[in-house]
Amino acid sequence: MQRHRDGSLVVSATDLVGFLGCDHLTTLELGAADGLWDRPHERQDPEVVLLQERGEAHERAYLERLRAEGRSVVEIARPQPRTPDGYRAAEALTVEAMRAGAGAIYQATLFDGRWLGYADFLVRVERPSPVLGAWSYEVADTKLARSVKGSAILQVCAYSDRLATLQGIVPERVHVVTGDGASHPLRLADYAAYHRSVRSRFVRAVFGADASPPRDPATAATYPEPVDHCRVCAWFPACMDRRRADDHLSLVAGMTRSATERLVEARIPTLAALAGAPLDRPVPDLNDRTRVRLREQARLQWTGRERGERCFELIPPAPAEPGRGLATLPEPSPLDLFFDIEADPWVLDGGLEYLLGVLEVRSGEPVYQPVWGHDRRDEKAAFERFVDLVIERLVADPTMHVYHYGGYESGALRRLMQRHATREDEVDRLLRGGVLVDLLTAVRQGVRASVESYSLKSIEHFYLPAREGPVTSAGFSVVEYEQWLRDGDESHLRALADYNRDDCVSTWRLRDWLEARRAEGIARGWDLPRPAPRSDAPSEALTDHLA
Repeated sequence: MQRHRDGSLVVSATDLVGFLGCDHLTTLELGAADGLWDRPHERQDPEVVLLQERGEAHERAYLERLRAEGRSVVEIARPQPRTPDGYRAAEALTVEAMRAGAGAIYQATLFDGRWLGYADFLVRVERPSPVLGAWSYEVADTKLARSVKGSAILQVCAYSDRLATLQGIVPERVHVVTGDGASHPLRLADYAAYHRSVRSRFVRAVFGADASPPRDPATAATYPEPVDHCRVCAWFPACMDRRRADDHLSLVAGMTRSATERLVEARIPTLAALAGAPLDRPVPDLNDRTRVRLREQARLQWTGRERGERCFELIPPAPAEPGRGLATLPEPSPLDLFFDIEADPWVLDGGLEYLLGVLEVRSGEPVYQPVWGHDRRDEKAAFERFVDLVIERLVADPTMHVYHYGGYESGALRRLMQRHATREDEVDRLLRGGVLVDLLTAVRQGVRASVESYSLKSIEHFYLPAREGPVTSAGFSVVEYEQWLRDGDESHLRALADYNRDDCVSTWRLRDWLEARRAEGIARGWDLPRPAPRSDAPSEALTDHLA
């Protein structure tokens, strides 16, 4: 979004997509364009940089694919200067390439005086147009996602609007080339109404009578609600500062956008207000169980804030809901394993589970095994090696379990089983028998903590010292692995193994910490029985069907 010397405001398809994801982003960008506040520097988050690099590589790969098909490709340089006149000149070059019948036009500039777009590709199709003659063009955009997202459709629809004017005919299709290399042709008419609706709302917000943003972002009509786009947004630090200054309800762990709206409507606008609300105060249209959970979470976070320290409390078991929380913990076994996976979603087709980390405890000491798989063959071998290890221990002790934190590991085992068509019966046995134990479930249902997130790295502050080292988050682990793919320096793999080992150790220590909390609950007289053994055999109905 840019305001030029002549007073004109130029917007882009990217601005339109941003508006769909976060209307406050539009307020901030508009204010920056009008000089009311400075636009922040782009975030140098290594994972964001990695995504950009991957995106550029994907775009170049599609460019080479078009050339390999025998298409003549014309590349349009980015406009210089970045002014309306510069944009018009670059669009004129695009139109010149269209009239010449180029097989594809790379980085085509499209500009109608208000809307500016850089389409990844305009691809020639043998469909006559009034302006060009025997051919016309359709938009193709490359996206890293492996499925077509609404934002990608919105973007290609915006480009197609201007393209229709330039060639005198509306394109029949738009194309989204996903991260797996597949090209998805979509009928433009199926999405035109959606595009018109979003675009109309955006135009009213930006160009309407009330579009001028306030002098102070803190008094803007929009609010920086947390959304998915925050992860890659340059404005995120400023928005997070605003939410903290306002003691916003989104700071409450487990809070949702809909719950926030219901609470604000009930005049409970902040974490502090929620923490101090009577426990029996109803909130219209908010499930009572959810309301109580969020109120109690806010209360403990407020308590921790007041004390200046982290604190936790146990959640009493509900007689009407047995087998939850601390009652999900099975009896510990000497053969128990603690499991964590590192994966790179951008490697190969569908990502790569490149490290299966396993920890066992011998004589009270952790023994860690990193099982690597740097290609599909080795990934399969690593998966088989892990499953065989678990089955071997399960045969030796049917009461052993594999502990992990969150749903990723169990989901990954299913994916690996399907991807490689191996160890199906063994994985089925593990799942049916309840061998995999997700400690996140025990934490969420059994312990309340003064944290804004129930991630493993937030919870482990209660039982482990602070971590040290260069690799400290899941996002950085992907970056570290990508660095190894580039330079082959083994220090990256050592850092990743250390990071994964720390997660496995943390999972082990968490299990023991939860066992201590379970003992506290029993000392209070709570009924916390161990989970009943589960059969690992197929159900009778399935057995009869297979027979």
